Amino acid sequence: MSRFGALERMEILAAVLGGLWCGSLFLPWFAGAGPDGDLTGAGVIDSWWLPLVLVAVASGLQLLDALSIDGFGAIPVPAISTFLMPAGLLYTGLFLLAGDELMYGAWTALGLSAAAVVFSAMAWIIDRRG
Repeated sequence: MSRFGALERMEILAAVLGGLWCGSLFLPWFAGAGPDGDLTGAGVIDSWWLPLVLVAVASGLQLLDALSIDGFGAIPVPAISTFLMPAGLLYTGLFLLAGDELMYGAWTALGLSAAAVVFSAMAWIIDRRG
């Protein structure tokens, strides 16, 4: 029998995808748009640290909750993470709409952030059902 139930698996997937999105901020998003060549997500987003912190906190909370590290008490971790996780999707979507000559980093960030939001919401639904 698996050590992890459905809730834990969804939380781990959302946490890993959120962490990968944080890493995708440092991949090339736009070709030749900067003075040094390709622009990364962190180079495009003026306040890149804000979505990075929000998604990292959401991912960390979900990972800690999935690994059953108690200390949160009655705090609904999946609910909080589901509200924080879309920050990555919002920032990625806004810059994809505004840009041209998109590179693989932007599309990778979009896919990772969308998947992280979906798995985070699935964890919240499973948690609400009990």
